Amino acid sequence: MSVLDGFYSLFKNVNRHKNPDSEVQEGTLDLLDELELDMSDTELIQLKDEWMKKWNLYYPSIKEKQDENERYWLGKQFEGSKVDDRPIVDNVIFEALETFLPIATKRSPEPMVIGDNTEEGEKVADKVQSTLVYQADIQRIKLKLKKVARFWALYLLGVVKIGWSVNENDISTRVIRPQRLILDPEGTITDDMQYDGEYIGEYRSDTASRLIKRFPKSEKDIRKGVTGKMGSKITYIEWWTEDYTFWTLGSEVLGKIKNPHWNYPEAESITDEFGVTTPTGMIPGKNHFNYPKMPFVFLSIFNVGKHPFDDTSLIGQNLANQDIINKRQGQIDKNVDGMNGGWIVSGELSGLTKEQATEAMEAARQGGSLWIAQGNPNNAVAEVKATGLPGDVFNHLVDTREELRNIFGIRGSSPQGTMNEQTLGGKQIIKQQDSSRIGGGISEHLEQFVDQIFNWWVQMMYVYYDEAHMASIVGKDKAMEFVSLSNADLNNKITVSVKEGSLLPKDDFSEATLAMELAGMQKIDDITLYDKLDFSDPMASAERNYMQNTAPQLLYPDAASAAMQANQAMQVEEAATEMTINEEAMAGQKEIEGEDNGKPKTKK
Repeated sequence: MSVLDGFYSLFKNVNRHKNPDSEVQEGTLDLLDELELDMSDTELIQLKDEWMKKWNLYYPSIKEKQDENERYWLGKQFEGSKVDDRPIVDNVIFEALETFLPIATKRSPEPMVIGDNTEEGEKVADKVQSTLVYQADIQRIKLKLKKVARFWALYLLGVVKIGWSVNENDISTRVIRPQRLILDPEGTITDDMQYDGEYIGEYRSDTASRLIKRFPKSEKDIRKGVTGKMGSKITYIEWWTEDYTFWTLGSEVLGKIKNPHWNYPEAESITDEFGVTTPTGMIPGKNHFNYPKMPFVFLSIFNVGKHPFDDTSLIGQNLANQDIINKRQGQIDKNVDGMNGGWIVSGELSGLTKEQATEAMEAARQGGSLWIAQGNPNNAVAEVKATGLPGDVFNHLVDTREELRNIFGIRGSSPQGTMNEQTLGGKQIIKQQDSSRIGGGISEHLEQFVDQIFNWWVQMMYVYYDEAHMASIVGKDKAMEFVSLSNADLNNKITVSVKEGSLLPKDDFSEATLAMELAGMQKIDDITLYDKLDFSDPMASAERNYMQNTAPQLLYPDAASAAMQANQAMQVEEAATEMTINEEAMAGQKEIEGEDNGKPKTKK
């Protein structure tokens, strides 16, 4: 079994490199020469140790922020008053984040592929674009974006890993918790969501028996580590650079290869009539990227270009506000409890023991009476009532809540935020302000993030689509369209991006209302109107509307034909009726004339 066998079988989502001349089958695969890595295990372990040393100095401060953000999101915050041993927490951070995420990730990303201005290139661009739309659908890209955005808010970074699924025989996109990564502390996330660090490590886990099948040369060490219990889970590290991949378990290198997501140059040769093969050069590999890359895409927004993780977060900026909210809630709770009233009892003057006084106070709260052995009851027992909190306390609580929502950019998207707005126009204005904040804050970055994912998908098509892959999408008039694509089709240069603005949050109701008003004033055309109303095919809808107003028989040919036949039948029936009436009238006239001829006329 070769090193590549271990690589091919890594988990269910597996990356692979396939030589066009080889076949995938059970058993040992031939080790491809272009994937050999000319680095010793000792060198790789030295590299790994150096990277881990840097990481262990950098990561603890990041982990502290991640843990704190997660605790607050879960509601494990400032502990003040309690009800039945449960802390009273007004978790506005959870409300704000879970309101923010649906707005930021509501719209589906739309891929845009541009060809090389040749007829063949445009056909390829259309097929690739349709395939990207299909992949975005079957991989549930919207849900993945929401998960990535949540991890970014909680853990200061969002990450997906692009791979190849052997089970699905297709591209896979996996969201990764940032805590499972080891990054270069000197690396950063660029504006186009690319990581410029030297390496990436990922913690992975599997059973000892499966690891032995994948990395047979390490069987002895693996068995020793689990003391023969082959069902034990083992965590190891998968390391990536732009040029190579390797796996380590402690001080052992399990396997090593070159970056598999790249079509490397292949030797070209000719064979003469005598069967002598002569090398003639190298054939460049076909790739979408200009150079090999690590198969990770990162989402980072609040960074100043010093390190890979964000320097702050929406949650981090609101921790103090959340503490104030919980503190004010606790103060209000204690004050309300005090308003129920308390009692002070003098044992000397009342003649009651402590236990008797407690029972008497409970009876008084329930409407019972209190007996005093001697003396003035006002001197023996006194009722204490708390004064109400000033209104500024409640105002400060409300203001702090609103400030927390303002930082997230969701004040106009919550019922509390629009409560003071009495008009529909005012409510829409503050909601549009939220959309502008979120659109400029995260949606534009998400567009670049998805842009990188789409480009990675195309690179995987270049490497792994040796056979034609079918894609089905909803086309015009909601009819299904089918596309077949293989890497043999990818002979023209294409540019892949995300349609600008496709992820920006929009107020669909406001846009539709405005479009209807403009259409009523005849200020916009039907195509624009139907586009604003989110019709699937605005052009076709406008054409049908025009036909209905000018030539409805063309739009409804069957109905027009039936109407024509009905009209003709009606005309025939009317003509027959009229003929019958005429005949009856003529017959009556003749009968009258006959009677007149047979009777004598008298003078008046």
